[in-house]
Amino acid sequence: MIQVRRPTSSHAAALLLAAAVLAGCGGTDHEGGVTEWFSAELRGLEQEEGRLKQEMAGLPAMFPDQQSERIGYSSKPAPVRRNPRPQAGGGDRLPPTRLIRLDLGSKQQIDRVVLIPADFAVDAAPGAGYGFPVRWRVEVADEPSFEDAVLVADQTGTDFPNPGPWPVSVELDEGISARYVRVTAVKLWERHGRSLLALGELMVLQGTRNLAAGLPREAIRVTDTDETPRNWSVLNLVDSVSVVGAPSGILPSISEGFQSLAERSPQVPKWVQVDLGREWPVDEVRLFPARAVEFPARRGFGFPVRWRLEASADAAFNQPVVLGEWTKFDFANPYENPVVQPVAGTSFRYVRLTALKLSERFNDYLLALAELEVFSGGKNVAADQPVTAADSRETPRWAARFLTDGFTSQRQVASWPAYLDGLEQRRQQEVRLAALPELRQDLTRRIIARITAWVLGIACLLALVSGWALRRNHRERRRELEALRQRIARDVHDEIGSGLGTIALLSQMAGAKQSHPEEARQDFSEINHLSREVTESLRDIVWLIRPETRTLGDLAQRLRETAASMLAAVPHEFTVDPAVQGRALPLEFKRQVLLVFKEALHNLMRHASAGRAAVRLGGDATQFTLELEDDGRGFDPGALVSGAGLTGMKQRAETLGGRLDIISRPGAGTRLRLAVPWP
Repeated sequence: MIQVRRPTSSHAAALLLAAAVLAGCGGTDHEGGVTEWFSAELRGLEQEEGRLKQEMAGLPAMFPDQQSERIGYSSKPAPVRRNPRPQAGGGDRLPPTRLIRLDLGSKQQIDRVVLIPADFAVDAAPGAGYGFPVRWRVEVADEPSFEDAVLVADQTGTDFPNPGPWPVSVELDEGISARYVRVTAVKLWERHGRSLLALGELMVLQGTRNLAAGLPREAIRVTDTDETPRNWSVLNLVDSVSVVGAPSGILPSISEGFQSLAERSPQVPKWVQVDLGREWPVDEVRLFPARAVEFPARRGFGFPVRWRLEASADAAFNQPVVLGEWTKFDFANPYENPVVQPVAGTSFRYVRLTALKLSERFNDYLLALAELEVFSGGKNVAADQPVTAADSRETPRWAARFLTDGFTSQRQVASWPAYLDGLEQRRQQEVRLAALPELRQDLTRRIIARITAWVLGIACLLALVSGWALRRNHRERRRELEALRQRIARDVHDEIGSGLGTIALLSQMAGAKQSHPEEARQDFSEINHLSREVTESLRDIVWLIRPETRTLGDLAQRLRETAASMLAAVPHEFTVDPAVQGRALPLEFKRQVLLVFKEALHNLMRHASAGRAAVRLGGDATQFTLELEDDGRGFDPGALVSGAGLTGMKQRAETLGGRLDIISRPGAGTRLRLAVPWP
């Protein structure tokens, strides 16, 4: 089923907040406040969900994994045919037709026809519903030609949704009798360009009996069949083995059934029999396989591998009548599906099941059965009747008397009509339960949409007013900030810059006088050098805080001037990719790049002994690049001992979220590359 997610807690919080706003604003509709209307709708859905769950607790459910190796019937797969000249309005498909016809042997009253899907996984798709017809009809008739056919179901007008594991019941009008039942598939299930018809079981109910159960092969006609031993067979249509399992109620069983004593060999015969109290004209016998609590994975626990079902008028079975037998070949494990043996109205008092080959448990063998039913005129005349056996394991959960107590190993035995009706109710309620989350979500969307219309109206008005005020305030603050930056830059340049220039000039003059001692001249020279470095740093600071230096082009110009000053003695090239010159850059980005560049130029002048150098600025859509290359002496990066300058450069690159790469080898120059993401 489709799973629909519920509204998230954030949605719920937004809804409650919006509802409160709207309620405070007095929003109403024809039934009152929107909040009150929303709560009533939600309360109704919650109440419906609780009611459905409570009702489902009283409905039967299918036990999972009841599909045995006898899957069902399948037609031969055929390529999907297409019409080379499609008729107007008729599509381009020529749907193949497949038929299934059952002969009940005589004219019988029919209450319903039940189509049970097959369970066969293909690729990654779920198996339940495999091969179920897309368009089909069901007819009944007294003659095999179906000239007098009565149409009891017609699903040929539109595609029938695949039922998955759920049985599809066709109810007949009261009093309809017929000998033949025909299912016609006019549009087949398709997969990978091939089509086919498949069913797990085809049931024809009369009261509590399935008239189709145990029909002989000659009573079944199909268009074609893809016979695969045990898995796919025409006889699997009427073997009572399918995904629906045994007809069950809701009462749990306190017993597991009858179990014989274990033997070391499977060939030791075991028998169990039921005394019906008097002779009854019997219509059918049903055997219900067991399932042991201690072996939960062993469905069909202890069901005989080879067996014979007999009836007799006397308890000693001096003159037994064979009702059915499976003695020449091993009987496929039916899991927990009933095994039905039709009886042609023969009267008898005793029914005996004899196991000629026992089922293996571990290293031993035994016979086990959950329930045995004998139907006469639609009534189970074996209910609560005495049971005798060759031997029996008597425990609180296993005993001979449990063979007729009306319970399988798991639940109470129910009639087919009650079980199928209960499954249909469960299917409908599961569909409704699966739809409720979507209904809640739709309701949430509608309420949010209505409330949001009110809230957004007010919010938009407030946003417009606030936006206008904030924009005006932002422009004012921006103008004030730019004026302050201009004033600071001007004051720093005029006041501090001129003072440093004076210091540099005086120290230069003092250092040039020969009358001063050598030590004093060196001190003046150092003062002159430091004042010029401070002056250069001050120029960088002034440049950074100027509001008009915003783009990469402005940064490139500053780097070009720095290179011209520091590489005055080294011929060099300076290139900038024009595609990135217009990108705006924040102050911190420019500062870090400028400091890395100056440190790199300093190292080049100090260590490289280069004859030429090249500087390249560029980048792409994601990152900015700065490259500095020289033809100097080079070095081995692996043997490099990092100094404070190199460490600082790498730290600045990491601060910007990028990296600094150095490529060099002795005698081959050095290439430094800074790559950082655009801010």
